Amino acid sequence: TWAARYRPTWDLVLDPLVLCKLCLGEYPVEQMTTIAQCQCIFCTLCLKQYVELLIKEGLETAISCPDAACPKRGHLQENEIECMVASEIMQRYKKLQFEREVLLDPCRTWCPSSSCQAVCQLQESGPQSPQLVQCKVCDMEFCSACKSNWHPGQGCQENMPVSFLPGETSSVYKMEEDDAPIKRCPKCKVYIERDEGCAQMMCK
Repeated sequence: TWAARYRPTWDLVLDPLVLCKLCLGEYPVEQMTTIAQCQCIFCTLCLKQYVELLIKEGLETAISCPDAACPKRGHLQENEIECMVASEIMQRYKKLQFEREVLLDPCRTWCPSSSCQAVCQLQESGPQSPQLVQCKVCDMEFCSACKSNWHPGQGCQENMPVSFLPGETSSVYKMEEDDAPIKRCPKCKVYIERDEGCAQMMCK
């Protein structure tokens, strides 16, 4: 009885350490976080850094399990993300989610004015065909298809010849190769120039 109550410390069962598949370190269970959807487990610090990186870089709005071999292909829920990141990062995450919702919604679009960028509603009938859209914030009237100023009776500018300013060479704008310095956004048709960094862009 005495031996059962007063076992020596070397005879105690130690809490097992758990392997983090991101940093390959071993930590106590209390320093680990389990993703609810797939039950994959990682050290809290690694998972926090992983989530923050994806949000800061704007790479994902649905943050998946960092294990590429995850059998359930789980995703982190919003409440899980909110528990591990700062409030300003969480606000950015919600902003990215909203931007993606608008991008995928055929009945909503962004005002093309750089000083406005409000969300405008499209008519429910035939959202794919060009239609007049008037921004309720800045009153700009634009075409829903090409995002240019409304052009009644004319085709969209994307089907018209591109005019160039004096001194500009059309070859710079017409290049379609991956290394072209200036390209047109396939969504909003605005010309963009890549001067550094990765080639990934998110259109508003």
